[in-house]
Amino acid sequence: MSYKLAAKKYTAELLRRTCVFKLLSLSTAKEKAPVLMYHRVLDTPEQESVFVQPGMYVTTKTFRLHVAYLKKNYQVISLQELAARVRDGKDVGQCCVITFDDGWLDTYTQAYPVLQEFDVPASIFLATGLIGTKRLFWPEEFAAYLQSTELRDLARHKSRMIDEVLSRASDMSKDELLDGCISALKTLPVEEREELLTHLQGMSKSDPPGRMLLDWDEVREMQDSGLVSFGAHTADHVILDQVSLEQAEEEIVQSKLDMQEHLGGRPEVFAYPNGNYNADIQGLLEKHGFLAAVTTKKGWVGPGTNMLEIPRIGMHEHVSRTVPLFLARMYLRRF
Repeated sequence: MSYKLAAKKYTAELLRRTCVFKLLSLSTAKEKAPVLMYHRVLDTPEQESVFVQPGMYVTTKTFRLHVAYLKKNYQVISLQELAARVRDGKDVGQCCVITFDDGWLDTYTQAYPVLQEFDVPASIFLATGLIGTKRLFWPEEFAAYLQSTELRDLARHKSRMIDEVLSRASDMSKDELLDGCISALKTLPVEEREELLTHLQGMSKSDPPGRMLLDWDEVREMQDSGLVSFGAHTADHVILDQVSLEQAEEEIVQSKLDMQEHLGGRPEVFAYPNGNYNADIQGLLEKHGFLAAVTTKKGWVGPGTNMLEIPRIGMHEHVSRTVPLFLARMYLRRF
């Protein structure tokens, strides 16, 4: 355990023992509601066929710990219900929402059984163009290629950003190296990143991993349970403020059409890929009938919250593996 993580764990436990979290609950949760953001839920991330970024997962054990706490201490509701309550001026105090981004297969295999066990709802945002396919999101695809020394050296010569990360490789673990490369690639223009990815695809000799995203049968099964509702997350997980407004609209509309075709009814909620948006993107959502959209900005939802800028609290294993850490993540802005 790193010094920083150990210090966080000690601080969180101290705050729990001194009842600080109880006081914060009485003040913050009285009128506002947290919207929690998850991506993946995994039994053993080390055994995954593709590298998993540390900020992208909680273990099944940790997720069950979270849900058990929320079931006991909050009224867990869907995002649609939360948005409706805020619009209608109704109380959202002591409510909570669980959300998942992307549509990972483990949302069905690992998270869904926990939701069933505790009978709590959740909202899942689908990158609809990847549902039912063996495609990967670009960070996972890059990670798969960069695990190869040959392809990593090739990427180093093609990208100055990758070269800067790899120049510090001797001071990093393999996971830190891959995570650093992905973070660097996020800063590249879309065209440059796609060009590099295409080049690595052409040079790779390894077979792609099996399906990692949900299929539409699994989505419909969860929807039919009444516990899980779905929102749009674009078709191809395009970062909307990095492309033309025309392309952004195409991505939004296609995800809406895909969901209408496979699930019936039109989606009313949306998640911005990577949390990126601007006023023009919000205008597109309003134009196409979306009533609420979630961001990656940290905060709680209450009276006056803009329903197209709903803040969320991101949860991942290293910052939420115990109840005190979980509470610190929820209540403390910088934790």
